[in-house]
Amino acid sequence: MGPKLMIRNSDPEELAKRLREDLLSCMADGDLLCIPTGRSPLELYQQIREDSDSADRWRSFRYLQLDEYLDPSGSIHSFRDELSQQIFTPLQVPADQIHSIDPQGDPVTQAKKLDQIYDRWGPPKACVLGLGSNGHIAFNEPGSSFSGYTVVDLAQETIANNFPEPQPSKLQALTISLEQIYASQHVFLLVPQPEKSSILDRCLAGPKDVNIPASWLHDHPSLHVYRHR
Repeated sequence: MGPKLMIRNSDPEELAKRLREDLLSCMADGDLLCIPTGRSPLELYQQIREDSDSADRWRSFRYLQLDEYLDPSGSIHSFRDELSQQIFTPLQVPADQIHSIDPQGDPVTQAKKLDQIYDRWGPPKACVLGLGSNGHIAFNEPGSSFSGYTVVDLAQETIANNFPEPQPSKLQALTISLEQIYASQHVFLLVPQPEKSSILDRCLAGPKDVNIPASWLHDHPSLHVYRHR
């Protein structure tokens, strides 16, 4: 089974526009939505902020954070703050509809809380994902195999890609699991970078391989892929 939908375009703006339209078409007020951070969704978030005609709809959804660096010192710019700046504050999403991760909080306690939120409001109606250069989705690194929100050690490749010099030698994160992502009714995979075409092709070809985490999506019944031509 291949993706339900494959959109190819060399223009990141066009990819984001189509994803935004498709996402709105499948969501209803109060639905649970998982959204990513990083460079891939920046154009998408800009378009969402500028989508004044649908502002009330974006404001009506319930949002679940996919992953977060664990940073007791508070020295790393957090995904929680990034999502707040990009989406939640501009859209004025009510605080009780935002389920975020505290990078300085106790990870075990937070994992339990996030799993409870997932069980109460989920599975997500939709999950939007980027793709790491090593095939990771959220922070499910190669070799990951677990269920529920879990603390993981980030791969050196991920650290190198995400941080300028001097880079941390080790870093942990709290992440949603592959199992929880796969349970989403719809999965939207946004990969506008041409340099990720090869790893994306490997993921979509299957079979499921824990060493290529995104390969778990290859047979999802409602996988939508937005990629560079």
